[in-house]
Amino acid sequence: MTPEQEHRAEEAKNLLGNDLFAEAMTQVRTDALVGLAAVEADNIKEILRLQAIAHCTLEVRMLLEAVILQTGEQDGGMTA
Repeated sequence: MTPEQEHRAEEAKNLLGNDLFAEAMTQVRTDALVGLAAVEADNIKEILRLQAIAHCTLEVRMLLEAVILQTGEQDGGMTA
């Protein structure tokens, strides 16, 4: 693993471990999901906007976790 990859993994761990970042991501996702529950069914533009927000917050977390997994650190140093 290169020093750049190690640095990226460390930064990803820092972000995922940051309580403020986690709270913000959770709140943004929750607000989007609550908005989806309340939006009018024929308001396609708003539905798509809220779905995109909810998906984006999930995707950011998944990408950060993927960077960490590349180091093998989340699975005890074992890589597939």
